[in-house]
Amino acid sequence: MKKLTAVLVFVLFAGAAFAQKDSLAFDENNKYIYYQVVQQPGTIKDTLFNRAQYFFKKADPATALSLLSMHEEEDSRTKEKSFALMGSGKFLVSKKTLLTSHEDGSVSFTLRIDIRDGKYRYWLTDFVFNPYQRNRYNVYESIPGIYIPLEKPEGKIEKKDLAAYLNGVLTSSLKIGEKLKEYMTKVSAIKKDIGVKKISTKDW
Repeated sequence: MKKLTAVLVFVLFAGAAFAQKDSLAFDENNKYIYYQVVQQPGTIKDTLFNRAQYFFKKADPATALSLLSMHEEEDSRTKEKSFALMGSGKFLVSKKTLLTSHEDGSVSFTLRIDIRDGKYRYWLTDFVFNPYQRNRYNVYESIPGIYIPLEKPEGKIEKKDLAAYLNGVLTSSLKIGEKLKEYMTKVSAIKKDIGVKKISTKDW
């Protein structure tokens, strides 16, 4: 009996630890964030950088993911250099009920990927909800001008609906993270820029 109890405690603890690891949190600005660090030993940052670019270009058209900027930066403490890529996208969210099967709206987000030799980290944040409504053609479309940060739903999103949307955000964030990991472990198809060849017409 004691052994069985110990096993159950271990399983529950492991499950809780997994849920805590793969969950939304608040960052230093009190915004919802999905944050992960991934170790990839033996892979240099240039390779990971190329794969990350390819991910933004090809991985997930359903989220309208696009690359906004990329640059190199230096850690002021360790002096270690890393690549940073910033992008944006959106995914659809809904309340799952027996009577409705349509999306309630979309949630826009930003995605950042930081890359160093042998590892990278990524996070999704800036989650903003745009509700949908039925138009005269009986098609659901976004309501222009209404954009609600999920950290400030008071009076705009009901608690039960907010819980459903946050669950959808987490599920979509997990899918994006898994897709990113796939792309970071396979060879990208980005062509290298070979530059423009210079020719002198003086000598021939």
